[in-house]
Amino acid sequence: MGSPDPLPLEAARVYPRLKFQRPVAIEFPGDGSRAFVVEQRGTIRVFENSDTAADAAVFLDLRDVVLREGNEEGLLGLAFHPKFDENREFFVYYSTPPRTSVVSRFNVDAANPDRALRDSEEVLLKIEQPYPNHNGGSIEFGPDAFLYVGLGDGGAAGDPHGHGQNLGTLLGSILRIDVDRRDKGRNYAIPPDNPFVGRKDARGEIWAYGLRNVWRLAFDRETGDLWAGDVGQDRYEEVDRIVRGGNYGWNLREGRHPYLIEATPTDEDLIEPVAEYFHNEGQSVTGGRVYRGRELAEFRGDYFYADYVTGVVWAVSTGRDDPPRNRRVAETGLEIAAFGEGRDGELYLTAFDGNIYRLRRREADLEAIRAAFPRTLTETGLFASVRELEPVAGCIPYDVNVPFWSDFAVKQRFLALPRAKSITFYDREKWEFPVGTVFIKTFFLPRVRDYEVTPADPDFATLRRLETRLFLRAPHGWVGYTYLWNEEQTEARLLDGSLTREYEVETPEGVVRQPWYFPSRADCMACHTPAAKFVLGWNARQMNRTHECGGGTVNQIETLARLGAFANRPAIADGELEAYPDWQVELPRWRQSRKDGALTNRLARAWLDVNCGVCHTKDGIAKQPLLDDHRPLGELLLVDQKPREPHLGPGGTKLLVPGEPQRSELLHRIRVRGERQMPPLATNVAHPAAVELIRTWIEQLPGAGE
Repeated sequence: MGSPDPLPLEAARVYPRLKFQRPVAIEFPGDGSRAFVVEQRGTIRVFENSDTAADAAVFLDLRDVVLREGNEEGLLGLAFHPKFDENREFFVYYSTPPRTSVVSRFNVDAANPDRALRDSEEVLLKIEQPYPNHNGGSIEFGPDAFLYVGLGDGGAAGDPHGHGQNLGTLLGSILRIDVDRRDKGRNYAIPPDNPFVGRKDARGEIWAYGLRNVWRLAFDRETGDLWAGDVGQDRYEEVDRIVRGGNYGWNLREGRHPYLIEATPTDEDLIEPVAEYFHNEGQSVTGGRVYRGRELAEFRGDYFYADYVTGVVWAVSTGRDDPPRNRRVAETGLEIAAFGEGRDGELYLTAFDGNIYRLRRREADLEAIRAAFPRTLTETGLFASVRELEPVAGCIPYDVNVPFWSDFAVKQRFLALPRAKSITFYDREKWEFPVGTVFIKTFFLPRVRDYEVTPADPDFATLRRLETRLFLRAPHGWVGYTYLWNEEQTEARLLDGSLTREYEVETPEGVVRQPWYFPSRADCMACHTPAAKFVLGWNARQMNRTHECGGGTVNQIETLARLGAFANRPAIADGELEAYPDWQVELPRWRQSRKDGALTNRLARAWLDVNCGVCHTKDGIAKQPLLDDHRPLGELLLVDQKPREPHLGPGGTKLLVPGEPQRSELLHRIRVRGERQMPPLATNVAHPAAVELIRTWIEQLPGAGE
């Protein structure tokens, strides 16, 4: 229940008597005695900056004009004029129909400082948006008293209109405008020292460009440096130090890497990010702020940022270190939308659980926690005999109908529940597990690969032990650990970081050297996300199967119920619960009769759900196309749709073209390994049976309505 690498900070809730709806910003103007929280739905709330605050009054309500159709639309930004105490001016950024981003000036009621004058609105900028995502929305005043506006590229995937590298549009840029002067025909002025003033092919408002979706920008109060988090596509997230006239590379690059596989080197002078991370560590960066407080003295001058999906917080050095020092400092489990900075320099977090947090130092003895964590599988206490792989009493063996593809590996699975705790069962949703739950999965690689479908009762003694993964619900959230088996196959040791090794495997085509990737702790959480409810295989469709138990064949869910594993008893009458097809049984049967379109469809949809639906689901990181099994094909945003990413197949492919596998990008993504492969993680070998199955499925599809 501890950690092998305990982090020094934690998120502590402040304003415990207040709750907000999707708070996307927090500001402390003037003397900092009041706090202002922006709710994405279209309201700004104000309250006393005190933990005893019990009421947050409505400061401004724009819900009647704010557009909230898209996840990234709404009231997104708030900035108070540097001379707010004198002129009572503040500025907001919001989305409005028809799909437009608006930057407006408002005034505060002179008689009531907790109320904005709604009819004082003066629109400064209107920027048409082609799509409901990548709206940016962060606005900040710089030390030069000019307003900086962070924009996205306008949306969709891959910047289809080329806005990032087009200086003729405001999209894909950070703007710098003077709100205290007016140029002819504008409610603002363009500062004459902006980098592209006077160029006929450029908008003078642009300060920097080549950005995909600036999600939160902020100035360092001491140095004046401008920092931004730029949300990536499907691979890399980045943190940038923004400079005058800088080109940050989108969509030529994603992070430090070419965006297009076939891209040739560019002559453009592109500015590299200060920090980046791959999507095994997180999937949507939230830009933060440079710490200038006193409570966390060792972090003074570091730039804090977070990942919205995983809740991890990092601190990167802002000096001229080469490379910059970049380290994880907290695992919050929160959907962090923004950072705020108090007048004292301390950092605040807004999270979509509706609460506001501060970062504080953990009081625990981190070295003692690190030393106490089990470094070997024996020390975990989960096995009566590690050498024999005999679990302790109470561990429950289980299997799933459709296993996740893991490069021909065979898996042995157990569940350990804490005493007197139980699972909450749902017919269709993912089940819920108590703190202390441990999933134990050992991966074996065959020395001789003479099968494509894992035998129902494999001889584990003949297989090579690779790793045992533990997935644990600790008090602070779900965590994953990898234990690497030694050559003698007698013990497994905790892996720090990740590792790739090659193993010789005898196949019908001869001996091959197969790579195997051992995942880091961060890798585990790339798939085990909040959208997936963390635990992937435990749902009725996967667990509703028969297995051998006590000398007979019984239903697996019924067995769990008999053992008292559920807090609520499931309905287990025949046919009452859904079930995936049993892959071990049904795939060989399908090979004997490929004309059985119903069986082809069931197997294909189940495989796509298990292997791809974790990300490609309504709340997942890849929302289009949708690949979960519950939706009709016509609702998946898949048939005859253009790929979001560059093509892997021949020119003119669509995501799925019924009857035409070669024109279906879906097939090409699962048959190759490397850039743009699907699934993107945890596999170095394509799944031959799945490639064959999906090809046949596409051939048999008559149309999206079927």
